[in-house]
Amino acid sequence: MSTLSKMVDPSLFAGVDCLLQKAQKDDFAFLALIILTGIFYNIYIKEKPDPYHHVWFEKPQTADANAREADTRDIGVKLEESKKDLVIFWGSQSGTAEGFANRLVRDCRSRFGLDALLADLSDYDPESISNIPSTKLAIFIISTYGEGDPSDNATQFLSWLDTNKTVQFSKLSYAAFGLGNKKYKFYNKVVDVVVEALDRSGQYPCSQSEDFTEWKQSLFSLFQGKLGFVERPAQYEPTLKVIEDTSLDIIDLHLGEPIKSRTAKKGSAQTSPIQPLPVKTAKELLATEERNCLHLDLSLHDFPELKYKTGDHLAIWPANPSSEINILLFALGLQPKTETPLLIQSLESGVKVKVPSPTTWQALLRHYLEISGPVPRETVLSLAQFALDESSKATLKQLGEDKDAYHAYCSMNHVTLGRLLASLNPTPGAWSGIPLSFILESLPVLAPRYYSISSSSIVSPKTVSVTVATSSEPSPGHSICVPGLTTSYLSSLESHTRSITSTEFTFPSDSQLTLYSQVRTSKFRLPTLPKHPIILVASGSGLAPFLGFLTERARLASIGREVGHLLLFFGCRSPSEYIYKSELEALQTSSREIEVVSAFSREVGKEKKYVQDRVEERGEEVCRMLVEENAYFYICGSASMARDVKARVEGMLGKRVGWGEREVREWSEAMRKGRRWQEDVWG
Repeated sequence: MSTLSKMVDPSLFAGVDCLLQKAQKDDFAFLALIILTGIFYNIYIKEKPDPYHHVWFEKPQTADANAREADTRDIGVKLEESKKDLVIFWGSQSGTAEGFANRLVRDCRSRFGLDALLADLSDYDPESISNIPSTKLAIFIISTYGEGDPSDNATQFLSWLDTNKTVQFSKLSYAAFGLGNKKYKFYNKVVDVVVEALDRSGQYPCSQSEDFTEWKQSLFSLFQGKLGFVERPAQYEPTLKVIEDTSLDIIDLHLGEPIKSRTAKKGSAQTSPIQPLPVKTAKELLATEERNCLHLDLSLHDFPELKYKTGDHLAIWPANPSSEINILLFALGLQPKTETPLLIQSLESGVKVKVPSPTTWQALLRHYLEISGPVPRETVLSLAQFALDESSKATLKQLGEDKDAYHAYCSMNHVTLGRLLASLNPTPGAWSGIPLSFILESLPVLAPRYYSISSSSIVSPKTVSVTVATSSEPSPGHSICVPGLTTSYLSSLESHTRSITSTEFTFPSDSQLTLYSQVRTSKFRLPTLPKHPIILVASGSGLAPFLGFLTERARLASIGREVGHLLLFFGCRSPSEYIYKSELEALQTSSREIEVVSAFSREVGKEKKYVQDRVEERGEEVCRMLVEENAYFYICGSASMARDVKARVEGMLGKRVGWGEREVREWSEAMRKGRRWQEDVWG
């Protein structure tokens, strides 16, 4: 150090140190200035995004104050503020329950002069139901779909009831009606749960009925008896106003794009945005005289936000055929006005406009209203008031009032609204006296149809595939075949790809074919760990989700993952209806853990075998996989097939494992609760 001091003046180091300290202070001051400047800029200078910027791009005619969600989530407060006499709650998956609720609102007013509030169950807090005054009635119209599942907009309400079983509804007066499919094991389970909860203290439970008209009559008897309401002569009072507005430009109109359901974001089932998905492939899997089956591949490449998982469902929006549109247009005398712009407005605060506005009659009948389905008995009876001749009025009243006559008529005829009116009076414009608001109020909204996705999200993340079965055979209890709306639409689309023109549906010839679709999350899922063995049972197009399951398991095995044994039982009528046969054979070849067992119920010259018979034949292996190897069990197909398979499996367990009825029942309940027994079935 002394040597260094001699060579360099020590005062030089002191000067450098002083400069460094000064530089550090300047740096800190400059950094603080930058931070403060940034904060000042972001708070006071930077232009903030306008939260209402999107309003510039909205169609002003669609801004309907009555279509907004409830401004309070307390139903008791809402009833008092709106001065309504009663509230009608609805929980609907396909729109049927909502349609019944709308109809009941109108009937309460026309027959008793009662103002009813129509309420989406998800618009109000469940606990606020106890705030409904004892002087007002609550009515619940709720559907059950699938295996005892609530509709999306009723999920929160059911969950709250389940977790708040000690809550008392001491002041509540109520009635309830449930909708469901009797073929399902848990038929009307949701409304049963609701009634059980409300019956803890409710005062006026109304017995349920399978027929809405009969139930409504018992409800109105309750109105006149216990509640003292006075019935008056029924008269039609519109809840909607239809305005022809030729000043509107075509750019203002809704001409076919689906409108997202108001309840889609409120329920437990997640749905993707609705998108026009390009059709990559549309081909026939089989084409027999009585049956057909289509395979569709839709591209997701242009929609990175749209994702699916193996086992999910795809909703597809159909369109109504030209023949049904024309029949109804002729009956109502609307042919000259099909393209006239329409504004549809609500006349009451509690009634929401269920179709997009502004629009046209052509768009309404093609894309937005369900005109190809059967006319409910309630609507048939309501039509009688608009009949111009006594013969038509008498026929409508008989069909509307006599359940047996109505079912007999429907079993022999394809009874759409247009066909019914034309059969009574085929003169063009003969039914022009029916208020157009009545048509809009009575026809349900055209709803999408759901199909199980048959592709794997791991193998084909940018392509979603579905399998669609069609049949020309009459349904049970009917002497004629009624074509399915979406299947007819998709069959015509497939024909269009082969340059076969359809007279019923129009597709673009110079642009990409698309289908309005959205993905719906399903509970039908493979085990998290692929090493778990699985047993799959399918019939017909129920094979669709299992094709995705097999494809995914085969891919995992090909990359070295440990994969459990997969045993698929597939049944159809004959080898000619064996869909995806080559694909299944290739999958079996690719992995030794995949095994497919087929069953044919109408194979010429051979014994009739159903898929449940094959399951029983392999009973020892099935029982071992379920009990010793903790296998997962999946069923996809008809509800009746699923019931029979379940009965066979439980019977085999009782015999082979030595379980009694109680042990089998406990095992079955544990399997369902643990999601190791899953079903995706239909009526």
